[in-house]
Amino acid sequence: MFRQFINLTVFLFTVMSFAQDQERLVNNPDQLLSVSNGVRNSYGSIQSIPPVARVEGSPYLFDDWIHSARVYATNGQLYMLDNINLNLNTQAFVTKIGQDSLFTFQFNQIDYFEVLGRKYESKFTKTGRQIYEILADNGSERLLKAYSVKLVPSSPDPMKNRPTDKYIRRENFYYERDDKITLMPLRKSKVLKSFDLEKAKEKELVEYVKRNDLSYGDEKDVIKMMDYANSL
Repeated sequence: MFRQFINLTVFLFTVMSFAQDQERLVNNPDQLLSVSNGVRNSYGSIQSIPPVARVEGSPYLFDDWIHSARVYATNGQLYMLDNINLNLNTQAFVTKIGQDSLFTFQFNQIDYFEVLGRKYESKFTKTGRQIYEILADNGSERLLKAYSVKLVPSSPDPMKNRPTDKYIRRENFYYERDDKITLMPLRKSKVLKSFDLEKAKEKELVEYVKRNDLSYGDEKDVIKMMDYANSL
């Protein structure tokens, strides 16, 4: 009986969330992208797609553009797009308009993006704007993931085997508590330090990790650790 109640509660919450999204949905994405080439609106601006350079790899997060996306605006409206990508160089989401133009989003009036069921937010750091994927959120603490790329130039040196420029992608994990974001390398000492538990609770967490054969270097396992630590 209790399980049936829980299932019913989850179902009703899902229906209510869907209904709320339907109320917020703006079916005309042109309202979101309504600017002339090179001119900025409150959500971003349009530029021509630059010519394709001879380079290995890509500055974009996703391998293709055929991903639908939800754009949640700060005014409560919800927009749907049929293509999206994240430019890791500029830390900005972009969508293709026609064959030769890109719309680059600004976060001024955008709360967050949702792509493939994953939530992305933008925050300012000491080095500039950074977009984070929200891996886990328990209210007061969150596990974040940031992506970046570095362009490594080609080299005529045959020993380096790098005839063309190459993009190298990197991932970093962060822990957010009370709006303060700190780097959290996926190593045991760093993970435990980020959780900042009392000694007894930390010992209990370590035993939980061993008992369930979890890895401090696996983000999915770290999410399980975070959930368990939050339950202590």
